[in-house]
Amino acid sequence: MKSKLFIFIIVSLILAGVFQYDYDSHTNYFAEKNIFVTLPKGKTLEILSFGFKNFVADMIFIWSIQFYSNYNLNNRFEYIEDIYNIITDLNPRYRAPYYVGSWIMALELNNYKMAIRLLQKASKNLKDDWDFDFESGYYAYKYLKDYKLAEKYYKKAAEKPDAPSFVKRWQAHTIYMKDNLTYALKMWLEIKENAKNKLEKNSALNHLYQIKFEIDKKNLEEKIKLFEQRFRRKPVNLKELKRKGIINMIPKDFKGEDYIYDFKTGKIKAKKVFRWKKFY
Repeated sequence: MKSKLFIFIIVSLILAGVFQYDYDSHTNYFAEKNIFVTLPKGKTLEILSFGFKNFVADMIFIWSIQFYSNYNLNNRFEYIEDIYNIITDLNPRYRAPYYVGSWIMALELNNYKMAIRLLQKASKNLKDDWDFDFESGYYAYKYLKDYKLAEKYYKKAAEKPDAPSFVKRWQAHTIYMKDNLTYALKMWLEIKENAKNKLEKNSALNHLYQIKFEIDKKNLEEKIKLFEQRFRRKPVNLKELKRKGIINMIPKDFKGEDYIYDFKTGKIKAKKVFRWKKFY
């Protein structure tokens, strides 16, 4: 073991000297401070580590934190994906680099797709962890505005064994944002039935109120247009739709109250509107 460690230290010093020489020969420290980082691939470093690959992963990770904390260096993001792939190739179950690397990629570089790629690598290597998929869903939802992709990752997270209940609420909300109202209504009804506290139940009730309103609004306004085509005028009230045989029953909101009908515009409103989509 001692001889292995001695060989490892010698090889590391030689490699450090080579990298430093290459670095110094291409970098003007006192001018623009352009920084370029090159490292061998993870498999190569694993061979060169002589069995100490986790130690090498630790060293590169610690160095990366220091390196990406230096805001005076230009082009410091040039090889960031390669660097964190090397670290996580050396030690695939090393959680911290996935978190830190994705945070730097997303919050400093603003490259959310790159951050998601690293998080999905974590999800593949740490199959029971829900938070990497959840974080992927958040970046897709918040910054990419890709609700289909966000729902995919929230669904993956919700299916993990220890996923907390709020993950499913995020999935259901994203389905609503995709305008899949029937499926969203079904999911939120299920969440309401299984709610374990007041917060969960109120969240479900608010979504159910808004989703039912959007479904009813669309249907009623279509019937109002049909009425106008037949009678060359808008109905005086919603009861007239029923009297004329356009609808069989007048829907009410989720609390059982009447919708507000504007005779001049033919539009339907609810007494309470949640503007998650800036819905008017």
